[in-house]
Amino acid sequence: MPAGRPIHVVVKPNWVQHRCETTDAWEALITSPALVEQVVRSIARLTGGRAVVSICDAPLTTANFAAILERGGLQQRLDDIRRDWPRLILEVIDLRRGHWLESGGIVVQRQPNVDDPRGYTIVNLGAASCLHGHSGEGRFYGADYDRGEVNVHHRGVRHEYLIAGTPLDADLFLNLPKLKTHRKTGITCALKNLVGINGDKNWLPHHTDGQPADGGDERPVVSWRDQIEVRLKPLLQTATLSSPALAGAMYRFVRRRGRGLAGGESKIRNGNWQGNDTCWRMALDLNRALLFAERTGSLRGATQRRPYYCIVDAMISGEGNGPLDPTPVASNLLIAGDNPAHVDAVAARLMGFAIDRLPIVQHAFDAHALPIATASIDEIVCDDERAGAAVAVQDIEPAIAGGFQPHFGWPDVRLARQAVAAT
Repeated sequence: MPAGRPIHVVVKPNWVQHRCETTDAWEALITSPALVEQVVRSIARLTGGRAVVSICDAPLTTANFAAILERGGLQQRLDDIRRDWPRLILEVIDLRRGHWLESGGIVVQRQPNVDDPRGYTIVNLGAASCLHGHSGEGRFYGADYDRGEVNVHHRGVRHEYLIAGTPLDADLFLNLPKLKTHRKTGITCALKNLVGINGDKNWLPHHTDGQPADGGDERPVVSWRDQIEVRLKPLLQTATLSSPALAGAMYRFVRRRGRGLAGGESKIRNGNWQGNDTCWRMALDLNRALLFAERTGSLRGATQRRPYYCIVDAMISGEGNGPLDPTPVASNLLIAGDNPAHVDAVAARLMGFAIDRLPIVQHAFDAHALPIATASIDEIVCDDERAGAAVAVQDIEPAIAGGFQPHFGWPDVRLARQAVAAT
């Protein structure tokens, strides 16, 4: 415990959205409120209530933060903890600098949010960024219609992220991700969950405009049927920034028309497929920022990692159209570890997915000046209570028979034996 002051523990759940895209369900979408409660109570007991606990996340810019806190009675659970542990300083912080209002899937209004009380730090990973030297430079798409902003922050040796001050202030960072499939990275678990420590999502490259033939990864190929959507979308998105009513109406029409011609919602677009070579790089950058950045933005040495632990909510997991509209999976598991790469390797195998087909996991083990993994994949051993023994990662059995159903843009991610078993 830090001398002279309470320990500061940051708890980072997955609070991506207050409801699924097509239903009001949430159990497979966000970290279990019961798990959040038990983790905070454990911190209180271990410290005798002498701690600052900051529960924080940066959900989607369109998410309703207050509604997230009502799911599973989480707000009441936290109020009960405050009553039981009056010395405990318990904070709940929305790390977003702004939130948006949508109409028909189009952003029509952007509103400022209350900043993280500890501010924000620009962390420039420079040549240590996974995006350094990427062929998509100048064509990155972030989270908003203004493509200029994301490309200003990712050019040459400049690869900047706006990291919230609260995670960087942590004496211990506790990651509580949800185990789900993900349309841009194949899976979301410990590594991908750190997207929520960034204060401005338009600093985050999510895909590169174009197709692989011209150095992009937005979609596998741009056919003649895609042209109406591909050509008009960036123009109308930019116009919507200055004229949300008129340009927004035109953009909604083009979206409907383009999707009707080009295969509807099942068509691969927006980097939602296994060829996305951008999003995994951004996610690994954020892990390095969390593990190695100081509050000033300077980078520590490779041996000076921020204290970190992870507990994955895989009790009700999500398969299929994750991360925002997953189908629930009763996997009834928790995964815990002190390294996000090692945890995600285990998580991938529990889903029945091949690690070498998931760039976000595979490249977390790459040799690097700021390493994420501290062992090779072959060296990882998991204490598997199901087997009653320590199991090598390559021998971990899936949580459910046949493994998880991947997102439709990731048909090749399954282990060969699981693909056979599921047919």
